[in-house]
Amino acid sequence: MGIIYVLIGALCFAISNAYWKKVTATIPYQIGMFYRGIFATIIFSILYFGFRQADFFKYWVVRDIAFDNEFLLSIALSVFNIFGLVFFLQGIQKAPVSVVVPVSSLKLFTILTAVFVVGEVWHGNYLYAFILSTVGLFLLYYKRGEIHNAKEFEKGMLYGIASSFFWGSSYALYKFPIAWFGPLAFSLIIESVAMFFGLALVIKDGLVNQLLSYLKFIHIKAYLILGALLVIGGLAINMSYGYLPVVVINILIIGSQIISVLIGYFIYKERLSLKQWIGLALIIASFFVVAAVA
Repeated sequence: MGIIYVLIGALCFAISNAYWKKVTATIPYQIGMFYRGIFATIIFSILYFGFRQADFFKYWVVRDIAFDNEFLLSIALSVFNIFGLVFFLQGIQKAPVSVVVPVSSLKLFTILTAVFVVGEVWHGNYLYAFILSTVGLFLLYYKRGEIHNAKEFEKGMLYGIASSFFWGSSYALYKFPIAWFGPLAFSLIIESVAMFFGLALVIKDGLVNQLLSYLKFIHIKAYLILGALLVIGGLAINMSYGYLPVVVINILIIGSQIISVLIGYFIYKERLSLKQWIGLALIIASFFVVAAVA
């Protein structure tokens, strides 16, 4: 069941990542984060406050949200995680996507945190899966033609590493707040924090007077799509923490990159090079290596 949850989450994240590039071409990413957060927070609030006692949701809530140390730690972790999205969105606008995407998707920080902080057991197969998926990611995305100078490459690497650090480390630590509150309650906490963080960025960057300008139907449609993908994908991934080790979940999440590429291949008719097909094959092979342990 855990693998099914991860696959659902990976599909949603793949579509969302591809869609973010389109959205940020016309909408400031700060405003997109804020409005997307509003939609996700409303949905999670309705589910948590209105239906958490229902039979379908009762296993998704461990205890009610209360203002205590565990709540404050969950908020701190949520803020830490949001920096991953901020660096990723800045990176795909200011640096080559072919560098930012694979580097930000690396799971090195996730594995280190899961083993040395969370205390998960390390299996030899994890190393093979990590190597296969990492090589596969770079074969899939790296294009020398997009790198015009060393400074551009360095910028892409820095944004990617920063995103990977904040995302990867926090994803491994999700295990704690999910154990404290349950996947539904923690989803509400993290998306509420993301909404307020987006608002803080809007205020910091002087975009408050532009908020109403980005409330046309075409913009609202984009926020609803991003919000729906976030609600479904985020909740599915959070549910998977109750079934699978952190390392397994995050190696499988790399599958979202496969889906993104295949969407481009089948829907947008983008041609794939031999190098990219080899990259896809290596990532798929990493899934089977992980499955042998999971």
